[in-house]
Amino acid sequence: MHKELELGVEDLESELEEERLAELLKGLHGVHGVRLVRGGGVHILYNPLGITADELCETVRRSGFTVKTRQATGER
Repeated sequence: MHKELELGVEDLESELEEERLAELLKGLHGVHGVRLVRGGGVHILYNPLGITADELCETVRRSGFTVKTRQATGER
């Protein structure tokens, strides 16, 4: 079972920062897909047995960005 999470992220000021954040998230255990969202954010497909939504948010924060919105968007 996989879950989907969409995070609105502030401080993504360049394409390079977006790509860096996406690559960081893709490298985490339990993350199966990451795509950038228009308007500043990421959509993450993950296995909740490998990583939690809270851990994903904390990873974004530790990377120097601010999570402004968080929304579970479904399960697969």
